[in-house]
Amino acid sequence: MDEKERAMMEENKKKCICGSCPSYTECMRAGAELLFCVTGRSKDCKFDPKGCLCPACPVTKVLGLKKAYYCIRGTEQEQK
Repeated sequence: MDEKERAMMEENKKKCICGSCPSYTECMRAGAELLFCVTGRSKDCKFDPKGCLCPACPVTKVLGLKKAYYCIRGTEQEQK
């Protein structure tokens, strides 16, 4: 990842609302997992879907994404 991509990731982390999601778990919090829409589904954490905030997330809007439950299903490209 180059400097521009790193800067964009950091900016998007500030906008990310994954931590407020009802499906976000303590396991994800312990691993500081965020931006599932960019990084893909959680690799180590198991959980039950309890609701999804992805459609309302500012990062989703900035990136023009249309899917949801990125923490479970992976990135937009992985869901195709």
